[in-house]
Amino acid sequence: MFCQNMEELYEKYDTFLIDMHGVLWDGGDFFDGSLSLLKKMQTSGKKVIILSNTTLTVMQCCERYLAKGMIAGTHFDKFISSGEVLKNTITKCFTDAKTYFSAFSYFDGIFEDSGLSIARSIERSDFVFVGNINHNPPYFADRLEDKHGKSIAIEDLTAIDYRDIAHFEEITSFIDLCLQYNKTLVIANSDLFAIEAWKSSTRPILCQGYIGALYENAGGKVVYFGKPYPIIFDYAKQFIFPGAKVAMIGDTPWTDILGGNVAGIDTILTLSGVARRFIKDTSEAEISNFIKHIAPQMTHMNMKSFSQNPTHIVRTFA
Repeated sequence: MFCQNMEELYEKYDTFLIDMHGVLWDGGDFFDGSLSLLKKMQTSGKKVIILSNTTLTVMQCCERYLAKGMIAGTHFDKFISSGEVLKNTITKCFTDAKTYFSAFSYFDGIFEDSGLSIARSIERSDFVFVGNINHNPPYFADRLEDKHGKSIAIEDLTAIDYRDIAHFEEITSFIDLCLQYNKTLVIANSDLFAIEAWKSSTRPILCQGYIGALYENAGGKVVYFGKPYPIIFDYAKQFIFPGAKVAMIGDTPWTDILGGNVAGIDTILTLSGVARRFIKDTSEAEISNFIKHIAPQMTHMNMKSFSQNPTHIVRTFA
């Protein structure tokens, strides 16, 4: 079913899992009308759960978005971040682990009270946590080149060998070392890239999930805690009433829609955010090409067999 926005759909469901980036948030601020529609959904008795792939903890997320006018209890019932899921489940997933190495950036909030100690080197760690890629300027997903100077199409991000990417020395060395010591990577944010504010515009910036995809392609093991993987949806289920009619709303087929499909709930694709980077117009042919051909190319290796077809499509959330 194709609709203009969620105004035409939200009465059909009791509970919504809603992605933040690309659906509600444009990378620098909220999309026009998104907060008003969230408030309307709350007022009409709908349960709204924000389901974000950010590495930040829930407290950090709520503080960030409160500054822009998003209020718990007014616009949403519950905020779940993949960073928070990792924080609350890491010791259950790695029962024998005692140490970890934090790569690229360090989030002490995630491992606080976990009983795990930080290792000084990759080789001495039980697993490697991959934090945000702090690089200045950022690695732009639409500006990568191979070592011959040829542009890498954004839909081919997961098809290239990491050793062939130009100006990727830091990440190449990291992957080589992790492969050498047969380390498991732990990644909260499974996104390949996210639309983020950069100077006077918004740009697709590489995320930790891309390092995970490259590592998997090279034969390494990765444990993800964000969409589309079941652990974040299983975590969300504890906040959903039994028998509720639930839908996942997102702008990315290979995370939001795929994950919702695997979880067995309805899915709603918004043609904003990530989706808007790939479709020139909203014609049926353009949308079909995006979902059937481009989306599978952007999917992590171990999730390619699952459907990315949404139950509904809307132009925008609000």
